[in-house]
Amino acid sequence: MRPPKKFTAPKFMSYDGKSDPLTHISHYRQMMSLWSQDEALMCKIFPSSLEKFRIRWFNHLPARSIYCWKQLSEEFLARFISSTKIPKESDTLFGIRKEYEETLRNYARRYWEEYNDLEKNVCSDQMIVMSFKHGLCPESKLRQSLTKPLATELKDLCARIEQYARFEDD
Repeated sequence: MRPPKKFTAPKFMSYDGKSDPLTHISHYRQMMSLWSQDEALMCKIFPSSLEKFRIRWFNHLPARSIYCWKQLSEEFLARFISSTKIPKESDTLFGIRKEYEETLRNYARRYWEEYNDLEKNVCSDQMIVMSFKHGLCPESKLRQSLTKPLATELKDLCARIEQYARFEDD
């Protein structure tokens, strides 16, 4: 099978076997979207998106065992299922604590990284404010600020974090 005349293989992120295979398949489909209707091409180009040790898996597939892109992607997902990223629950935010010598900016950065790993709409603004506050030590001026008057919206939290972080920077 020869690729179409105007086909140029996209630059793929190489799958290393450690990242989420669903994300890799999604990235691959996006990069190949112009040719997604060409099942043979989708299958033929897929190995070029694999890191050298993962290509061994592909090379060990029995000859003539794959007949379509859906089957290949399902085989890939089945092989690398153990690397699938498990969505985090909102209660993970309550486990994040500001360390004793840690800056507020660094704590906020770690908190937002965890927050961004959550599925969309799993917690309310009020829960986000409560969990961020929960991670601060009881004597923290920011924690006290979030209590009286009670901050209930994300924009209030972000504004207060920035205000106290600037104060800490000085």
